[in-house]
Amino acid sequence: MGHLSIYCPSNFTLLKNGILHPCTRKSSTTELPTLDKLIKIYNENLTVIDSNEWNDSLIEQARSIASSIREYSNYNEMWKIIFIMASVQDGEGSETGQVAVEVLETIQEIHRLLPHRTFVVALRTSGNGIWRDASHTHQACRDQLSVYKGHQRYNHESVWEQVEKIVGHNFQKHNFTVEILPLLKDPALGNLPDETDLSPLGYDCAHFSERGLSLLHLAIWNSILTRSRERSEQFRPVTTQVACPDPRCPFIRTQENSVMCIWRENVDSNAPPMAPRLIVMGVLLLTILLSLLVLICVCRQRRASGFKKQIKPFGASFSSIKFIDEDVI
Repeated sequence: MGHLSIYCPSNFTLLKNGILHPCTRKSSTTELPTLDKLIKIYNENLTVIDSNEWNDSLIEQARSIASSIREYSNYNEMWKIIFIMASVQDGEGSETGQVAVEVLETIQEIHRLLPHRTFVVALRTSGNGIWRDASHTHQACRDQLSVYKGHQRYNHESVWEQVEKIVGHNFQKHNFTVEILPLLKDPALGNLPDETDLSPLGYDCAHFSERGLSLLHLAIWNSILTRSRERSEQFRPVTTQVACPDPRCPFIRTQENSVMCIWRENVDSNAPPMAPRLIVMGVLLLTILLSLLVLICVCRQRRASGFKKQIKPFGASFSSIKFIDEDVI
C-alpha cells in the first residue's frame, strides 16, 4: 500500500503521441522482479492482495486489505506480510497529518484488525533526496513536484524517530511484528556521465517508473534479509546483487532474531557438527595451559633456590681465638 507501491507505465510510443496513462499500475502487474515474485520463489501458494484505490488514505487501504484477508476462513492461522510503502503524497501536508503519523496510525489499525500472525514492513520515507535531485535536474520535474512542497516541509526526522520508538515498544510481539526499514532515510538518484539519471522516475517525477519500482523492491528484499543494524539508509536506484536467505537464519531479519543469528556464506550443509570439535579443542587448550602453569611454577622455585646465600657458621671466618686469661707477649 502507499504511493510507492504503484508506478508509471513507460511506453515511449504513447508518450511521444501525448498519451499519458495514470501512474496507478500495481507492482504485481509488471514483469520485472518485484517482492511478490521473489517471495513466490519460496512459497508458491502466496496470495497477493493489492490495496483498493491509490488515492485512498493509508488507513482506508489497510482496512481494504484486512477485509480481503478476513474473507479466508483460516486467516488467523496464516502468516501475513504487509508492506507499507508511503511517500509524502500519502500525508496531508500538515503537522498532524504528515506521512510518519499516517504510517503509525495505519500500523495501529492493522494491529486492531489483524493481531495474529501478521508481519508489517514499513519504509521510513524521511528523506526526499530522489525528488530533490529530480527538481534540480529538470524544470518540468520542478514544476510538477512544487505542489508537494508543503508535504515535504512536514516530514520531520524527529517525528520518524518517535514513530520508531513507539513501534519498537508496542509492536514487537511474537504474533505481530513491525520492521521499519531506513532505506529511504537518505536516498538519491544515480548519475549518468553528463547528468542525473531520471529513468527510475515516471513522467510525473513523483512516482517510480517500472524499472525504478523494481529496483526499489530489490533493495527492500535485500534489506529484510539483512541484520537490523547493518541495513542501508542510502537507496540508490541502480542494479545490485540480489541477496539469498541464509538457511541457518530466519527468513526475515528482526531486532529479536538478529541477535543470535550469525550470517555465514558458503556453509557446507554436510559438514560434521562443530560442537564435538569445539569441546576437544577446549580440553586440549586447557591441558596446555595447566602444563604451562606447572612448568612456570617449577622454574620459579629452582630459580629462587639458586639465589640463596651460603651462610657460614659463627666464628668460621676468625683467624684465631684468644682467651681472656691468655698472656700478651
